[in-house]
Amino acid sequence: MRVLSAGDRVPDVAAKNEAGEDVSLGTLGRSRIVIYFYPKADTPGCTNESQQFRDLYAKFKKKETEVVGVSRDAVPAQKKFRDKYGLPFHLLADVDSKICDAFGVIVEKNMYGKKSMGIQRSTFIVEQGKIVRVWPKVSVEDHAAEVLSSLS
Repeated sequence: MRVLSAGDRVPDVAAKNEAGEDVSLGTLGRSRIVIYFYPKADTPGCTNESQQFRDLYAKFKKKETEVVGVSRDAVPAQKKFRDKYGLPFHLLADVDSKICDAFGVIVEKNMYGKKSMGIQRSTFIVEQGKIVRVWPKVSVEDHAAEVLSSLS
């Protein structure tokens, strides 16, 4: 599966948010939205990245942009993560990997010689249902600021 790229339509896939409510990307994608994929809730890199988006959230909102995080963690883990760090945006629990698969962010990883399939940290900007910008292999350092500065 290839990673979606600029110009691609956002797949109308859904997952539950941290409150257990169904959220459809087709509905969210009608306005401008930043969708960031992270491997695992409450791990150092994912916490850092999420806190960056949290700290800049008011500036994203001023640019009429919503932020949504996605991982394959279950609803309770997403809720705990959101509450623990005061994240003001939704986290989607893509436990069946429908969103991750649709966006093409599941890749083979090699950690200490052990291969497994997991989420490649990636970020997408969506406007009116179309992807307009992609960061396919995100480096956490200053990532949210880079995404924010790319918005007009």
